Amino acid sequence: MSLVQSEHTGGTMTENAENKYLLHEQVAQAVEMTKDDRFAEAMEIFEECLPQLSSHDVSDKPVLSTSSSYYGVCVAVVKRRYAEAAKYCNISLKSQFMDPNHHTNLALVYLERNDRGSAIEHLKAGLRIQPKNRRIHRILSEIGRRRPPVVSFLSRDNPINIWLGRRRAERELDKK
Repeated sequence: MSLVQSEHTGGTMTENAENKYLLHEQVAQAVEMTKDDRFAEAMEIFEECLPQLSSHDVSDKPVLSTSSSYYGVCVAVVKRRYAEAAKYCNISLKSQFMDPNHHTNLALVYLERNDRGSAIEHLKAGLRIQPKNRRIHRILSEIGRRRPPVVSFLSRDNPINIWLGRRRAERELDKK
């Protein structure tokens, strides 16, 4: 029965299964490349493989839901299309909301578009799911933490706090 011709593709069922397996392996490789900050290489693989997968195929669904957020990061970094990138990350978040990697990927998209507040929000959400996540802690240490406002009873956006904060930062740079 494994050599029966498929009506849709013209190949055998065995060939179709092997092709699916190879596609899934290539997508997994692209996910790893994204984790290693090799975005352009990963993007090429994603754009070749993802269109061949179907959200209606039971074997493709987990691959698509996992890889969408990694593809979103590539879209943000390589193509600078932030709304599209966020859309892909949200697809993964909706289907696998307890996976901190998808929160991390959406945070990376927000960092690419200079939305630090939203990025921090999603990194903290990822830490609530997995408090010892090394990737999230690494990103947080790279972007640094905000210092508290100089005058605590005034808002951070108050012009006095902005001016005093800049002076504090200049003074700290002079000490180094």
